[in-house]
Amino acid sequence: MKHPVARIFFCILVCLFFVAGPERLSAEETAVETQRITSIIDKVIDAYGGKEVVEGIHSLYAKGKIEAFMLRDQGTYELYFKRERKLRVETKYKRSFEVRVLNGDRGYRGSGTLPLEEVYGPRFFSMVYHYKHLNIIHDLAKGVYQIRSAGESLLGGSKAEVFTLNDKEGAIMDIYVDAKNSLIVKVAAHFTEGNKKIDLSAEFSDFKKVGGSVFPFTITNYAGGLKIAQTVIEKYSLNPDISDSFFAPSFIHSL
Repeated sequence: MKHPVARIFFCILVCLFFVAGPERLSAEETAVETQRITSIIDKVIDAYGGKEVVEGIHSLYAKGKIEAFMLRDQGTYELYFKRERKLRVETKYKRSFEVRVLNGDRGYRGSGTLPLEEVYGPRFFSMVYHYKHLNIIHDLAKGVYQIRSAGESLLGGSKAEVFTLNDKEGAIMDIYVDAKNSLIVKVAAHFTEGNKKIDLSAEFSDFKKVGGSVFPFTITNYAGGLKIAQTVIEKYSLNPDISDSFFAPSFIHSL
């Protein structure tokens, strides 16, 4: 860099970077921040009944009513969840129905007009993230995620701290932790398909105790910032006996 003008320009850029660039935490500050985040996550786990209770939930059944705003339709909703990575969701609307099945690394979807078929891309990832939402407290207790603070937010008039989670699969999710009760009031998932960025989120409210833990009885779903559905849960059952075959594509449950 022999030209004097180029050298001056370079020095200005360096100065701007160190004056206006991102703040760099010292090792001590990083340790303090890590401890702070750990303390908040511990409070989250305790709010849901504690580590032993959370890890003791191996399967879940939920039943309720759903309103699909985009479809302008209403109906019933049933969800079957089982570790490891098994999920089945059945929605019966007035004019149609849909079945979504996640079984490990494969996903399937069927409706009143289409047979159950394997799906890929956004339709598959939406099931994966739905499973991760349901399993998030367990995974936080197990230390599955790398966690960093993403600031604060107001949600429904209440203050929430936002944390960004990353796991070994490359999943990126933001969780919103209510500052007063340490419950997760929102989860937002982010992934890309080609050049398109896709954002899916769910807001949780009307929390009630079920079998030593806490569950939301109202769930509002968004896609790309648009409200697409709201589900009101009428019943949760913890640890029901659900056969693995129930999540196989060959098993067609009568709707």
